[in-house]
Amino acid sequence: MGHQITKKSTPRRGSLQYYPIKKSKRPYNTVNNFKDLEKGEIGGFAGYKAGMIQLVYIDSDKNSPTFKMEVMTNATILECPPLLVCALRFYNNGITVGESWGTSINKYVQRKVKFKENNKNIDDFKGKANDLRLLVATQPWSIGLKKKPEIFELAVGGNFDDKLETAKNVLSKSIEVSSVIKDGNFVDVGAITKGKGFQGSVKRYGVKIYPVHASKSRRKAGNLGAETMAKVQYTVPQHGRLGFNSRVEYNKFVFKVVKDPQEVNIPSGYKNYGNLKGSALVLKGSVPGSASRLIIMRKAIRPTRKAEPVKITLLK
Repeated sequence: MGHQITKKSTPRRGSLQYYPIKKSKRPYNTVNNFKDLEKGEIGGFAGYKAGMIQLVYIDSDKNSPTFKMEVMTNATILECPPLLVCALRFYNNGITVGESWGTSINKYVQRKVKFKENNKNIDDFKGKANDLRLLVATQPWSIGLKKKPEIFELAVGGNFDDKLETAKNVLSKSIEVSSVIKDGNFVDVGAITKGKGFQGSVKRYGVKIYPVHASKSRRKAGNLGAETMAKVQYTVPQHGRLGFNSRVEYNKFVFKVVKDPQEVNIPSGYKNYGNLKGSALVLKGSVPGSASRLIIMRKAIRPTRKAEPVKITLLK
């Protein structure tokens, strides 16, 4: 191809796995697939990305060369204010049949959904639905972040009667992160990546820059394809919009569920975020998205090993 200007064995730069590269419609992800939930278990949670820190922990993986040794790694801090269960959404064979909203809905949530008082009762859906999900809203005002909430669905474990019983117990109530996610769990995170605006093919696909005297243009592909095709294929690296894409990363290890924010606060505050004011999660490694962006988590659907908590010796 035109962007391979070194040797014939040069691999293609830029993955085609995510094509077409579409811009997300909103700044938070939608997680639909929930598996292996136990009776009464809520499928996930959400938190706002604060920043990253370093920690030292004792490696508990028996197959690791650093087993029982201290290991330093990077971790992401997500601030997780309680989620408000504002409604139940009922399904029949995957098709929505209606919603039942709770009482005393917060004014910020009412602005978001244009809430109306003519509400249906839960008993109205008996015999009409065979599945349900919780419609939850974030409460960013409780940590002083902003007023406008995000609303999304979470699954519940068990058969339909079990789900209905669990849903009735939590409707119009707040859920804490410590009741859903535990230390040592694996979670999948859904997020929207950082938006980088309009970029050229060098930054977008890693196209090699031409020498000074080789061509009129240095920062683009050598050619756009065969002459006889009479069109440019979508696989040719060109300029365009970069970032702000919907992505899901699997098997993020939960180091700790933090109830006291002072455990993870730093003197200078997290860049573009500040200090935490509520409960938080410490996840191993990085997470897509910019600071203060909502990250939606679910129980890992394909964990690589058994979840076990580890001992943290230093958290800074």
